[in-house]
Amino acid sequence: MSPDFQAVALFCAYVVLGTLVAAPSLVAIQGRRRSRDCSEFASALVEFANTVRRERRCLAIDEEFLRRGRRLGVPELISFEYLRELAHPDPLVLAEAAQRLALRLKRRVAFARKMLARTASGRRRAALAAAAPAFAMLLLGASGVVLPPGTLMVLLLLETLGCWLLWYLARVEV
Repeated sequence: MSPDFQAVALFCAYVVLGTLVAAPSLVAIQGRRRSRDCSEFASALVEFANTVRRERRCLAIDEEFLRRGRRLGVPELISFEYLRELAHPDPLVLAEAAQRLALRLKRRVAFARKMLARTASGRRRAALAAAAPAFAMLLLGASGVVLPPGTLMVLLLLETLGCWLLWYLARVEV
């Protein structure tokens, strides 16, 4: 193997290692974004319920608003849409359904945020522990120690397994 090829392979391996170490945190960021979107959707539902109660008539809901709820994958939205599509729904029942759906969403979001907060320190410690062997290999390589290629492959395999395990244990479904 030429030294240039080894340098490129080592660089690619470290990019993969960095990605694997950062993957659970990226998934947590995505979960926080989804949590924020669910919270905004719940607030809009509460606002809709208050408007329906105040005006005492069924109001039309913006189709984009419903699409946003469908994108979030809220299973209870189906029953709310069914109630809204009835021929003559009672405005107070519609408002109550929207209020309950919003409350359920807010509780889910609160639980998800609580679990993400509880697992955050563990994810940080795991990321540091996962980065330590790769950093040690980088220092050894920089100091001139020749590492067997199999060592890097075993490290990549262990990093992949650790990343999957960390993601699996810290996963929070909203």
